[in-house]
Amino acid sequence: MRSRRVPKVTDATDFLPTTYASSLRLRAVNIEVTAGPDTGRRARLDRPSLVVGGGATADLQLNDAAVSREHLRLTLAPNGIRLRDEGSSNGTWIGGIRITDVLLTTDTAVELGTSALLLKLESGPLDLPLSTQGRFGDAIGVSEPMRHLFALLERAAISDVTVLLEGESGAGKEVLARAIHTTSPRKDGPFVTVDCGAIPASLIESELFGHEKGAFTGANEARPGLFEQANGGTLFLDEIGELPLDMQPKLLRVLEQREVRPLGSTQVRPVNVRVVAATNRRLSEAAHKHEFRRDLFYRLAVARVTVPPLRERADDILPIARAFLRSATGSATAEVPPDFSAMLAAYRWPGNVRELRNVIERYALLGVRDAGGLFDHSEEPRAADDLSRLPYHEAKKRAIERFEAEYLPKVLERAGGVVAKAADLADVARPSFYRMLERIRGT
Repeated sequence: MRSRRVPKVTDATDFLPTTYASSLRLRAVNIEVTAGPDTGRRARLDRPSLVVGGGATADLQLNDAAVSREHLRLTLAPNGIRLRDEGSSNGTWIGGIRITDVLLTTDTAVELGTSALLLKLESGPLDLPLSTQGRFGDAIGVSEPMRHLFALLERAAISDVTVLLEGESGAGKEVLARAIHTTSPRKDGPFVTVDCGAIPASLIESELFGHEKGAFTGANEARPGLFEQANGGTLFLDEIGELPLDMQPKLLRVLEQREVRPLGSTQVRPVNVRVVAATNRRLSEAAHKHEFRRDLFYRLAVARVTVPPLRERADDILPIARAFLRSATGSATAEVPPDFSAMLAAYRWPGNVRELRNVIERYALLGVRDAGGLFDHSEEPRAADDLSRLPYHEAKKRAIERFEAEYLPKVLERAGGVVAKAADLADVARPSFYRMLERIRGT
């Protein structure tokens, strides 16, 4: 994956007011699952937002087939907590009322699928640090979530701690990894990138740690691994969540001992490398399900941040678009026209910043201003229809949702609309049948 250059902005007022607070005072929220398959699980919201859902991209992932992939979003606000349903299939309910967007100012019980959450606002204040800059390296962000992210990375960059960047594909994780490197004491050293999901499992150990001549068939000469190539600098492990399980203890050993042993060698070699890792999975959830080694997760997540998708930070769309337009046209004064700006702001950006860059480059080249000529709407429907494009557990949840939506109405029709009889025909307990029926009726 290759990042594109974003033109340097010399005037910070392009993106930020002349003065801006360096922190935001809020109240943290404690979340407890009080009903459903995950009863007893707890989480604490002490950052700008958190997603609850059944998919791999959710911060709090529920094992509930009736919960959508990204079901609801909780966002801290100065006077409470904002709860927004993210277009879920079965809805979000408070006191029997289906809600879409609400500001909560007191402890509240929320129902979703067959699960329930209790949200408790803490009494003491929570001060979230905010960067006073509208960019971090080549990454641009004026929204509060991004400036909070920048503030955390500014602190992490000057140390040598391992950083884990989580977020959707195209959100800008590699750009942030490069920014960590260029603002760190290692900036004069190499920055080496490896895509852990693109290297065959049989070759990844050799790629990372190197090999001696004759170590395996085709090893005609000794070759240093990527850890040695990054010596004195930063190694960016992209898509770390795709690293094979049998390789994870070997990576953990290198991170802890700061030395590698090439394939075919009996000698270890010291390495002085700072590691930044990235993934589009929630590794804490993967570790919870034993799909990723817990000890390696903790070693990688010394400094752990989530890069919000572009749809969550609407304030950033136009500043980023302006920067891409100036880069594409070679004009330092180019501006996005108002009609095109409105179109950009209204779009959901499933492909995140990467998609925005492509749209702006297409616009700069063709001058097209209609949505059909600029946006590729074909990817999202295909991903929704083709379950093979999804992770196994997420595809399973989608399949169950589809099955219930098709099965339950037909059974109810056979029963002449009598729910009790339909439950008997389906051989399902009546309370469970009622709950399933309520879920599909909420679609």
